[in-house]
Amino acid sequence: MDSATPESAPAQQGDSPEVLLGDPRVARLQAELAEANARAAETEARLRQVSSAYRQKVEEIDSIKDRLSRQAAVQEEIRRGEVVESLFEPVENLHRSLETVKGTVAEGGLRMVHQEFMSALGKLGLQEVPGLGHKFDPNVHEAIATMPVTDRTQDNMVVNVFSIGFRIGTRLIRPARVIIGAFQEQ
Repeated sequence: MDSATPESAPAQQGDSPEVLLGDPRVARLQAELAEANARAAETEARLRQVSSAYRQKVEEIDSIKDRLSRQAAVQEEIRRGEVVESLFEPVENLHRSLETVKGTVAEGGLRMVHQEFMSALGKLGLQEVPGLGHKFDPNVHEAIATMPVTDRTQDNMVVNVFSIGFRIGTRLIRPARVIIGAFQEQ
């Protein structure tokens, strides 16, 4: 007598699919397969959630890095502006001294020292505000007077610069003090 039970007996090559479907081993394997597929689908869904959360965090970190970089650039511009502002008055006094010594022996030396200071300040980002011949811009110019002009093209244009204006990047250190043209017909 054969001691093998139908559960442990291997399926014979000639067994029909109907016989196999009734086999409890097949039903158990199908249940295990369905459970494994469900776990795989659950794991896949969780992996998608984790991947999405990871991408969001990476985007957040990149955004924070960009914001911090912009803030650092602004802070650097402010610090350079403060350094330039602290040196600005002595350089302006040197510039005024040039006006008083025009035509003397001292003019050449003072002009050279002034140019060296301006070059060094330029390396820190100091830029001259556009002046003579430019359109009046209240953001960078301070109008101290108007002058009548008969040429329409000179209307609202800087026709004289009383003192040069300067900025570092977008930060205005000092507005240019200017006289602007005001058109008047003759």
